[in-house]
Amino acid sequence: MPGFGPAPDLEPAERPRARVYITTRSHRCGQQNFCVRTCDGRFFPLPRVSETADVKACEAACPAAEVKLYSGSDIDSARTEAGETYQTLANAFRFQREMVPQCSCSAGASTGLSPIAIEDDMTLRTGDIIAADDGFKIAAITSGQRRSVLFRPLSKAKAQALGLARLSSR
Repeated sequence: MPGFGPAPDLEPAERPRARVYITTRSHRCGQQNFCVRTCDGRFFPLPRVSETADVKACEAACPAAEVKLYSGSDIDSARTEAGETYQTLANAFRFQREMVPQCSCSAGASTGLSPIAIEDDMTLRTGDIIAADDGFKIAAITSGQRRSVLFRPLSKAKAQALGLARLSSR
């Protein structure tokens, strides 16, 4: 009758390796705030300050629409203070399927978000390429006491290599 005995001596490369599972916990400081427009589910990140200030910043960024503040490592895991997930929002991701009339952050616009200066866009990262009136530019962000943004021109050769040259001719 076959039994279970000790494993035969195997070479190190042949020995089965133990599986190690590492889980990480999201700490409050590792989470992101998302301001969500409830009429179409459009969301955008907001810097974290304090719960009260964050809600006010969300409302100020989108004054012409009802908004909710969600927090999480990404939008799929984000929840409101009451524990509601983004996916349970009736209009979650609706903005990706259609333009919703009269759903705007700006009272004068029929659709879209309130315009902000590119320098104030907290989603802008070093290396991002933006289209300006005088050509493409690469963002360089420095942080410290005050965040500063510098835009360097992108050479025509690099723009062409990235496939951006055909866009600039329009």
